[in-house]
Amino acid sequence: MRDRRVRSGEIGLAVRVRGEENRPTVVLVHGYPDTSAMWDEVAGRLAGRFRVVVYDVRGAGASSSPSDPLDYRLDALMGDLEAVLDGVGADEPVHLVGHDWGSVQGWEAVIGDRLRGRIASFTSISGPDRRHMARWARAAVRSGPRGVAEVLGQARRSFYMPVLMTPRVGEVAARVLAAGFGRVMRLREGAEPRSGHPADTLAADARNGLGLYRANMRRRSGTAGDGRTDIPVQLIVPVKDRYGSQSLLLSARGPVPRLYVRRAPAGHWVARSHPELIARWISEFAEHIDGGPETPGLAHARAAGAPVERLHR
Repeated sequence: MRDRRVRSGEIGLAVRVRGEENRPTVVLVHGYPDTSAMWDEVAGRLAGRFRVVVYDVRGAGASSSPSDPLDYRLDALMGDLEAVLDGVGADEPVHLVGHDWGSVQGWEAVIGDRLRGRIASFTSISGPDRRHMARWARAAVRSGPRGVAEVLGQARRSFYMPVLMTPRVGEVAARVLAAGFGRVMRLREGAEPRSGHPADTLAADARNGLGLYRANMRRRSGTAGDGRTDIPVQLIVPVKDRYGSQSLLLSARGPVPRLYVRRAPAGHWVARSHPELIARWISEFAEHIDGGPETPGLAHARAAGAPVERLHR
């Protein structure tokens, strides 16, 4: 493992690289309130085939925090990802993997123009795109009572978002979250806490990460466009995820024509509870996109990623 420090404006990003330099690059981006150590088990399994890059996002772990507590906008996070790619010498397009807020960032990377040509594939875990989410909610409400019930069900799952966005109340919630995070991992996710995860910096990470919600989840943040991307996307849907319904997490159907859908028998932190499965699926997908054969599992995932109206023809 090789530790590096990458600058992105005023931010210093802690980056760790595993694997040989001449291999295809996989970049793993963590969510809230994690650090890059969340990926350790997956990264270790991938390092035999790929060069694996992980980094602590701004405000988390060993990375520094912005002077403005709201400087967590997605355009700033895209600048951080670009700085990491430059800092590790990623001259060829990389295979991007994101979990939770890391997945939200990944969607921004493959849909927007800033990193065009630098992403070969994207694997999304438990983090829908904002445009897909808005499109899904509108279509569900128009579809009738069942769709309205799905939107209301997701609203109940997302009850914590307005709490975290509220000044002072969010700070209290972040402290409670940090205090109980290890217990949640053990009892609800089936993943034992271990050295590095939860991180020693968890209390500060949870507080700093409130900026993700406050900078990006308000109406003024906008969700322009239809969320279309031609980059191949593998969507891993943990069927026991307490925070995102399967209906919401499948909202990429339609805007993403090259979509592969795989369902994992796990909760939100599937990378911790099922690292062997996640590493295998990432490997199969990346190797196929790089020219390798399509495994039977990937063929099934491609069929599952077809828009619903095509599935019923």
